[in-house]
Amino acid sequence: MSRILSSHDTTFTLQSTALPQPVFVRSIFQSHQLHTNDFRINSVPKAQPDWVLAILVISFILIAWTQVFYPKRIQQVFRAPFSKRFINQLTRDGNLFSERITIAMGLVYLLTFSLFLYEANDQILGFSFQGITGVALFGVISIVVVAMLAAKVALVQLLGAIFKTRETTGNYLLNLLIFALLSGPVLLASLIFIVYMKSVIAIHICLVIFIILLAFRFLRGFFIGMALTKFSYLFLFVYLCSLEILPLLVLIKILLNITHTTGA
Repeated sequence: MSRILSSHDTTFTLQSTALPQPVFVRSIFQSHQLHTNDFRINSVPKAQPDWVLAILVISFILIAWTQVFYPKRIQQVFRAPFSKRFINQLTRDGNLFSERITIAMGLVYLLTFSLFLYEANDQILGFSFQGITGVALFGVISIVVVAMLAAKVALVQLLGAIFKTRETTGNYLLNLLIFALLSGPVLLASLIFIVYMKSVIAIHICLVIFIILLAFRFLRGFFIGMALTKFSYLFLFVYLCSLEILPLLVLIKILLNITHTTGA
């Protein structure tokens, strides 16, 4: 009995007496030597909402549809701004205002231009509207763009009826339509970088391209108006400035007033 009480219990060492003692070596897995000086929580960038992707997909589908079913007409539209011969060919082959390609490409222009304004406001301008965000804000921008385009077309037709220049007015409206159809694919290609890369530089590049197209459209409109010998070039220049530049100045003034109102 005394021998039992004096024997060593190996269960306390958790090692068997029949095996040798293990030899421990330095592990190859070491902790890193980097130490944080401060602790900050970085905000995770929000993913793009599904409605933005839907707009881009719809635009690509419309462009693909026009390219598959109306490839010749698309080529005529893209060539028209560079030569009067191509414009005459475009007019001779049909009325562009009443064709399906105009509806499809015009919808692409409306969607992409409205989305460009939405992204420019979100990334650069930062205008906030109470209770209007996301797809609702995009819808409001689209309605404003449609209203401005409709008002511009109505004003041009009204002035054409007053000054009895219906043929020249028709050519001028055709010039506006051609450049609108051209701007849609350009804006769509730029929006890929603007939306998914959140690149302010891409917005500036797209804005420069859009200004170049606007200046080119202004020159084409001036050349169309030169066919009217009963009006002076100064009157024509003021007329085009009122149609092309004045609406942009009014829009900028409205945005500045909204900014001051919300800031106050």
